[in-house]
Amino acid sequence: MLPTLLTFRNNPDYSNVKQLINRDTNIPNHVIRIHAATENLKESLPIFFACAVLSIVIGVDSFVYALCWIILRIAYVFCYVYKLNPYRSIVWMGSIVCLVLMAINLIK
Repeated sequence: MLPTLLTFRNNPDYSNVKQLINRDTNIPNHVIRIHAATENLKESLPIFFACAVLSIVIGVDSFVYALCWIILRIAYVFCYVYKLNPYRSIVWMGSIVCLVLMAINLIK
């Protein structure tokens, strides 16, 4: 939602953000990078939701892993926006490890 708000602040056209980024050359680079980071989040969010809901239904405590995943995903956005390339990959890998640990915690 953040890229949408930042894009529409200067451009009141309510088209798709990706179309606006491709069409408008005045959109700042950090908005484009935030959009790319949120698109990356959409890839692992369904897995996180599935693990979180299953943890609640089964009664398994995965709170620590879930909290770490959320914190790492927020850190990932900051690393992506500020072009902290080696740290971005490390943070991303940490978030994937949290998802794997949540899944393993469900199997135990």
